[in-house]
Amino acid sequence: MSVSDIEEEMREIYEIELSTSAISIITNKVSQAAQEWQNRPLDPVYLIAWMDGIVFKVRDNGKIINKTVYLCVGLKQTA
Repeated sequence: MSVSDIEEEMREIYEIELSTSAISIITNKVSQAAQEWQNRPLDPVYLIAWMDGIVFKVRDNGKIINKTVYLCVGLKQTA
């Protein structure tokens, strides 16, 4: 989503007015935090790991294609 898309969604769904610069600052901070979380070290052992995926049809350059979202959840062993 572009910054202007987010601005429009916030206005329509939540009735909140935010400037594009405010949205840009927020998305940059959230993106940085998300990247740090994604790159964190994982534990070497998990008792159980659940994995699943769901396929969505999305429009990409005028074509409908399948995109899969994967979810993995691990149960850690507590000391």
